[in-house]
Amino acid sequence: MGRVGGATLSGGGRIDPEVATFVDQVQQGFARHPDLARMSFAEQRAVAEQVRAPWRQGGPAMDRTWDRVVSTPAGDVRLRLFDPGRPAGPGPALVYLHGGGFTTFSLDTHDRLMREYAVRAGVLVIGVDYALSPEARFPTALNQVVGVLDWLFVAGEAVGVDPARVAVGGDSAGANLALAACLILRDRGAAVRPAALLSNYGFFDADFETASQRRFGDPGAMLTRDELAGFLDNYLGPGWSAPSPLALPGLADLHDLPPSFHVIAECDPLADGDQAMAERLRAAGNRCDFVVYAGATHSFLEAVSISALADRALSDGAAWLRRTLCVDPAG
Repeated sequence: MGRVGGATLSGGGRIDPEVATFVDQVQQGFARHPDLARMSFAEQRAVAEQVRAPWRQGGPAMDRTWDRVVSTPAGDVRLRLFDPGRPAGPGPALVYLHGGGFTTFSLDTHDRLMREYAVRAGVLVIGVDYALSPEARFPTALNQVVGVLDWLFVAGEAVGVDPARVAVGGDSAGANLALAACLILRDRGAAVRPAALLSNYGFFDADFETASQRRFGDPGAMLTRDELAGFLDNYLGPGWSAPSPLALPGLADLHDLPPSFHVIAECDPLADGDQAMAERLRAAGNRCDFVVYAGATHSFLEAVSISALADRALSDGAAWLRRTLCVDPAG
């Protein structure tokens, strides 16, 4: 595992045995279904929900969980709020954006992940059910996320949130949306912006020829280069070119962004791009910590029920959130 600060201790690209069990079981789950490429997007999503269902089971119980709908300029958005049982009054929150290549997954697939962060960090976690592509292409989902943040900064105290202590984060495509939302709020000169950014194996660029892409993105991997290219076609439209930096934040000017923590999975095609992003954020003058988890694959945090490595990464991110959002250690 790398350490906070950016040093990398290589595990030689060997997948951790517990993570490998997770990968094998997920792949076996998909193998029980017909070729996803021949299915409609609705059918693909239904299969993904079924395959991921075992990995959301168990974990910490919430004091309260509830859904609500927020109106944004990009349409109504359903939220799911996870309260682990915090002190009374407005407190810190994490707005979490699930992954799935802008195309699949949901609040349900990431339910356990959000509960884990709620308890470990001692914060209210707010999951965002943003619109999926290709039915809703860029920038619909991003505009919905910004709309949710705008609502939270104005009306957050009504749901127990201190607007000055809001983190935004996500995994894979969700990390992309989280960073892009910070870019929009920065460029808009918003008076209130996210106080922290949590990035789990983020999908930031379209460079499919990095060393990690070539080594870990071939067919049979947890995430492949072909899948990544397909996700971008869904999100941006077939034949896309010259994408906006808000669609691929690896192209963006990264000055004046909130402090960030990056979980980088060593055995992930996105690993090189993620490390490059963390280094660019630092070079632009931002506070940025990252850890490279040796033996981890894409999506490995979902394996927390069986993986000590996922448990450690979740605890690392939660501890960083506690420090950055000034969470009461007794809260």
